[in-house]
Amino acid sequence: MKLEPFYELDVVLVCGLPASGKSHFSRRFFNRDNRKRVNRKEIRRNLHQMTEFGQEWKEEYFDNSDEGLVKHVERRILEHLLHNGKRVLVDNTSVSVASRKSYLALARQMRKSIGIIFLNTPLKLCIQRNSQRTQHVPDVIIANLSAAVELPRPEEGFDEFLIINEY
Repeated sequence: MKLEPFYELDVVLVCGLPASGKSHFSRRFFNRDNRKRVNRKEIRRNLHQMTEFGQEWKEEYFDNSDEGLVKHVERRILEHLLHNGKRVLVDNTSVSVASRKSYLALARQMRKSIGIIFLNTPLKLCIQRNSQRTQHVPDVIIANLSAAVELPRPEEGFDEFLIINEY
């Protein structure tokens, strides 16, 4: 696994199915060099807790109608960090080409380098790991995302890309 080129990039996307190991991988290999991490799930959790007077967020509270706001907040955080010279790691599922386009567009607009690391962890292992979490994603959602996976390709335009099988 050759990660050195990614350490120099302004933006690194770490993508894959829920419970594929994205957050663990991110902490293990990118918690350095003053890099900042952005994660939509944590934005959702914080928005819920703030607007619901501190009530703990659970996966079953997910409401697709909030996603526009979540994406807006995520983009503003990314713009702010990049504008201030920070390197950023985005920890999200982003399993499809379409779900990754906004990150590429933002990086190009801000003249920043961008790479993607896709954790291609088998569905069965993701479901097993997910069952051991205190707040787990419904298996049907993981299966649906698995069916929608589009592995990164050079044509997408990332400066670097890496697919890691069975992390």
